[in-house]
Amino acid sequence: MQALMERPGYRPVVYRGDTLQFSTQDRSIHIRQRANIERAGETLSADSVVYEGQTRFVTAYGKSKLVNANGEEVDSEEGPLFYHTERRIGTVVGGKTQWEVWNVEGNFTLEGTDTLWVRAGHFTSCDLSEPHYRFESDRIKLVLGHIVVAWPVRLYFGDVPVFWFPFMAQDIRRGRHSGLLTLRFGFNDIVRNSSGYNRHISNVGYYWAISDYMDAQFSMDWWSDNWTRFDTFFRYRWRQKFLDGRLGLSQFFRPDGREISGSWNHSQKFGERTDLRASVQFVSSQQFNRENEFNPERLTQNIRSNIGFSRRFDWGSANLSAQRVQPISEGDATTMTLPQFSITLSPIVLTPARSPLEARWYNGLTWTGSTNFNRVTTDTPGQPGRAVAAGGLTSNLNLGSVRWNSSANMREQTLEYTTDLVQDGDATGPITVIGPRAREGTISWRTSVGYQQRLIGSTTITPSVNMDGSLFRSNQTGLSYVSLPTRISTSASLNADVYGFFPGVGPLERIRHKFSPAFNWAYSPKVEPSPELEELGVPASASEARHQISMVFSQTFEAKLKPRGPDEEGEEVAQVEGGEGEAPGDTTVAQQEAQARKLTLLAIRTSTLAYDFVTGKVITGQVSNSVTSDVLRGLTLRFDHDLFEEGESGRNFDPFLTQLNLGFSIGDRTVAGLFGETSGGLRSDPGIVPSARSFEEDEFGMFPGEGQEPQAGPREREEDEGARRPWSLNVNYSLVRQRPRPDPEAPPPTNSQTIRANLGFSPTQNWTMSWRTTYDLRGTNFVDHTLSLRRDLHRWSATFEFWQASNGNFVFNFRINHNDLRDIKFDYRQDSR
Repeated sequence: MQALMERPGYRPVVYRGDTLQFSTQDRSIHIRQRANIERAGETLSADSVVYEGQTRFVTAYGKSKLVNANGEEVDSEEGPLFYHTERRIGTVVGGKTQWEVWNVEGNFTLEGTDTLWVRAGHFTSCDLSEPHYRFESDRIKLVLGHIVVAWPVRLYFGDVPVFWFPFMAQDIRRGRHSGLLTLRFGFNDIVRNSSGYNRHISNVGYYWAISDYMDAQFSMDWWSDNWTRFDTFFRYRWRQKFLDGRLGLSQFFRPDGREISGSWNHSQKFGERTDLRASVQFVSSQQFNRENEFNPERLTQNIRSNIGFSRRFDWGSANLSAQRVQPISEGDATTMTLPQFSITLSPIVLTPARSPLEARWYNGLTWTGSTNFNRVTTDTPGQPGRAVAAGGLTSNLNLGSVRWNSSANMREQTLEYTTDLVQDGDATGPITVIGPRAREGTISWRTSVGYQQRLIGSTTITPSVNMDGSLFRSNQTGLSYVSLPTRISTSASLNADVYGFFPGVGPLERIRHKFSPAFNWAYSPKVEPSPELEELGVPASASEARHQISMVFSQTFEAKLKPRGPDEEGEEVAQVEGGEGEAPGDTTVAQQEAQARKLTLLAIRTSTLAYDFVTGKVITGQVSNSVTSDVLRGLTLRFDHDLFEEGESGRNFDPFLTQLNLGFSIGDRTVAGLFGETSGGLRSDPGIVPSARSFEEDEFGMFPGEGQEPQAGPREREEDEGARRPWSLNVNYSLVRQRPRPDPEAPPPTNSQTIRANLGFSPTQNWTMSWRTTYDLRGTNFVDHTLSLRRDLHRWSATFEFWQASNGNFVFNFRINHNDLRDIKFDYRQDSR
């Protein structure tokens, strides 16, 4: 039997059944009761089966099941089932099958192993015993892993017909593949609810999967009476070469002109030490960008471009970059930083020790250094162009506690005017025409020798002697450098940590208070400037004596939590068997650290306060305090005070609150069992400038021009059926004030007071909600809104979204999507600006 089954030219077939009848005349086999046939990986089981050898035809009667080589099943409760073994075509009357996620019923014709034709059938992805929805169609074609086509189609919820489609086609191929994009429009784009509504059709285009490393997309959006937009992008990714990037371009054709926006993002590694990164964005019209933006987040962001190259060497690292910042508001300055260059040297030990036993006092002398240069140009409408070039060098020598630091810095500022500058002479002198360019530059240097001495515990004092000098030039000096007086100064810094310990309360085993003051003292005697410097406008303060002291304070309250016992909620502290040098029952170091859990109850930092002994005044004009805590995760508190009021009689000490920022987050994920973290909120929406994010399904947006790949296949639910999203609330309060002026004719101070909130939660298993808003307390109005409600309807989802930006633009969208056929949706959308 084994030899016969392995004979070439023959295909083994296994027949099973209670009774088998073979006819030699027509070479037919009749199997009765529990019939089963296995052939080339295909299995047919039924109540009875008749096989006709001459025609290669199989007929199954009664309850039957056909399983092909790929494992797809076709069931029939009553039959009959017909199958041609050579052509591999089968027909089932009243059959059932599961085709990927679809449960299909009807009269089937199975062609090969990947194509199924259905007449008078219906299909659904609902896996309930009684499906709550189904699609009915006269004709259906399903190609495994490729496409689903049906015509005409009727949608039923229960036994109620709710919608009719002339045809339905869905690409269910997985992965990247070329194809037409899905046309997007809302119901109100077909039937307008008002005469003032402007129709909007988007995503008309083609996606091209060029290769495994590249793809591109071309699409068009049309908004009636506003613009027609053409989008294109080209992406590339070669992981083996660490190469990744995207180039995008958008053109808006308006009734009164054309606007262009573009972006380029590139990331490349030339090796373990060399990186190249670029993120470039551009818009031709800031006003058009601001007026047509619907995303509240982007109205507060500048259009920023960066290009950077970095290289690491054995001796250090080098960085070369450029940056351009284009404001979104008209009238603001556009800045360009080109180039921005820096070199940082690795520490070099000049006097290494030959061996630890032969170490000398001079061993360990270490040198570090760096250099940098940048040029920043600023273009502000209505003001002269400004260019600032700056650079510097640093050199540091360290030997134990002794350090010698040297630095040199240069700064050159140039102002470009539209007319010539004129310098007036005295009453009898001539008038000098300087020209359209005003220049002013300085070169300063400093060298310092210091020593750090440890006193008690972590308290250290660091005295130093410093020497400073500078050169100055301007148009008044004929652009020749003039040397300013060299100053010698001395300074000292004192850093200390003072601790206080207190007994714990409740779950707190002990509380520690750490107070860390830092004092800096500096003194420089007076120098006598030359008369030429005074004529050049050098301020007199540059030569006066300096004697100042500054202070910085920070303090923290930390708590040590009691160790968790085996009966308490959380991780148990397990004991380990004693090893070498370790007694049985002792805990490991990691377990001891787990027992000694710490929590920062409160951390407070106060900014620098400075006092000048020469003038006898506090020279610090403003002081700020920042507060953080681990008890309330995400707590940030900062308040700034203006210390003095300037008046005709002088400066009076009168603290005035100028700024207050408070933010905190609460939720059901906690640190101490009470407070928790915040979630991400709503996803950003594509805007005027093409971004570099991945091209996922754009579920909402005025400008979806990022484009989407054709649907890769039925989308399964990623969330667990019983999972609920943890709730979170993030609140930020901001207060900005100006001190009132004593002059009654002075304009009133411009104060602002806003609250920004972000709330997200799941009230039930199937509901999720996100809400982000900004409220102006002074104007008593909401500045912007972002509201999203989503309901899971089991294989369907309903979404309500409302966005309102500070420029007055708003978007209202209501949509019901089929989760397995994302293009099947019922939506209403209204955009207005």
